[in-house]
Amino acid sequence: MRGMLAREDQHVLLETAMGRRRPSLILRGGRVLNVFTGRLERKDVALAGKRIAWVGDLSAGGLMTDGDVPVLDVENRVLVPGYIEPHAHPFQLYNPVSLAEKAASLGTTTLIHDNMFFFNVLELDELRSMIDRLADSPVKHFWWARWDAQTLLTDGRERLYESGRVREMMSHPRVLQAGELTDWLPLLAGDPVMNEWVVESRALGLRVEGHAPGASFRTLSRLAAAGVTADHESISAEEVWRRLELGYWVTLRHSSIRPDLPVLLEGLLNEDHVPWHRIMMTTDGPTPLYFKEGFTDYLLKTAMESGLDPVTAYRLVTINPAVYFRLDDHLGAIAPGRVADINVLRDLTDPTPVHVIADGRIIAESGSMTERLDDSVLMLSPAKGKPEKIGFRPDDFSWPEGDVEDLPVMNLINPVITRLTMEPVSRAVSSSGDDLLMACLADRGGEWITQGYLRGLGRNVDGLASTYTGSGDLLVIGRDPRAMAEAANRAVKEGGIVWIQDDEEVFRLPLPLMGMMSPEPLDGLVRSLEPLVERLREHGHAFDDPIYTFLFLSSTHLPQVRLTQAGIFRVKDKTVLVPSRRRRR
Repeated sequence: MRGMLAREDQHVLLETAMGRRRPSLILRGGRVLNVFTGRLERKDVALAGKRIAWVGDLSAGGLMTDGDVPVLDVENRVLVPGYIEPHAHPFQLYNPVSLAEKAASLGTTTLIHDNMFFFNVLELDELRSMIDRLADSPVKHFWWARWDAQTLLTDGRERLYESGRVREMMSHPRVLQAGELTDWLPLLAGDPVMNEWVVESRALGLRVEGHAPGASFRTLSRLAAAGVTADHESISAEEVWRRLELGYWVTLRHSSIRPDLPVLLEGLLNEDHVPWHRIMMTTDGPTPLYFKEGFTDYLLKTAMESGLDPVTAYRLVTINPAVYFRLDDHLGAIAPGRVADINVLRDLTDPTPVHVIADGRIIAESGSMTERLDDSVLMLSPAKGKPEKIGFRPDDFSWPEGDVEDLPVMNLINPVITRLTMEPVSRAVSSSGDDLLMACLADRGGEWITQGYLRGLGRNVDGLASTYTGSGDLLVIGRDPRAMAEAANRAVKEGGIVWIQDDEEVFRLPLPLMGMMSPEPLDGLVRSLEPLVERLREHGHAFDDPIYTFLFLSSTHLPQVRLTQAGIFRVKDKTVLVPSRRRRR
């Protein structure tokens, strides 16, 4: 991978391996998992700065071990490579640095990130500079380059995905992949720009990740022919197998809204000749409450509890993603020349590390970081993405006078999927204890508003507003126009999620970074979010992850109906059912 090995690192590595320089650290007496052979054997490991110089019996290595060489005694411990998360969304209220800190404390030392929200808000030179600065972290940050915004853009922001800007993003040396392709129909329809991007991706050595839940064999085959190399959307073992036999790499998902891993593994373990070397695992951008269980270490626990052989499980989160992203010369294994990313475990069946080594130094012990990562590299000032102060009014969220027949209502059937019904709508229905609420998407700059209706979030919610949305606009939900306006004004002021109930602010989560992210450490975010989930349950919310509802109500890659800048949008036929309206100043 471009930029992974500096000249000085190569010099230190060779001098140490040749016995002309002392190791920077020796790990003595542990059992090392060799992901190439599958063996677990007692080995000493000698590090040369950021790289591994020797794996084996130290006495046979000819290394310079006299003098003051630091030694970590790992007798009765197991050493495995640092874990790799191949599909991270680093803006789920947390930010790339706070995610990296939590992930690294649990053994994940490499993250491959979605660039979408940064690409949508930052100037390209700002984004590239942020990526460059994150490259100095001991936790490795790599990126995808999106080809679509995952939402309908109609206010000029569609120009963000013009060809030259996308090409420049793909050419960055820390970008490993294009996608994920949530809007792949233009590719199959022969869109010349997208097909040219496929050609350029291959020329740059990039992978292309699809996003085709429930796709038929024929569709998957066509996508493979068009250049798609992987997919993480399987929800059954049959769907996994369909992708594998077409040559895809398959990423098994166990996320906060799709905890599919046990079901997928149950089906695969009943098959013969499973090509485990073509399979990876992902948490798929979990929201903060998921981290109460863990991160990649939780995937490993779940996989092993589901019957997967431990050696195979570790390969799915180490050498397999390293091979897929063409990083295996550097990452994914404990072997000479590789980056010294090593997890020290109590036992192979306990994947949460006692020590985490990244870039050759101990950065975490017993689940806590021993050093803080530098979040100034984000260059995301509180004002970035913040609109002018505008002032929403109650009449922006007025209910229809009397019963209005045949208005579209979005019905949540899980946190992210909606079902469309056409119903009479009135303020009286919501006031009666029915769970019908108004749901609006508004321009944070105050230019337009889309007014719709929603069932399934909860009953008797007065006013709830969030700048954390898939489109980057303002989501406002409730039954009381006055409370909705107040929540909206408080949310857009600094960015965040605000709930007004019975004239009181009952919840606030500030999100000053682009209106999407908090600078708070992830454990603090978990504590901050728990009251929101508990209060929504008191109002009849039936699902586990309302945060994803806020995110995806404006995302047009999921069925059946969404809130967009153009209006209420039916996904299947790309029809605007009710247009947005210009907001009166």
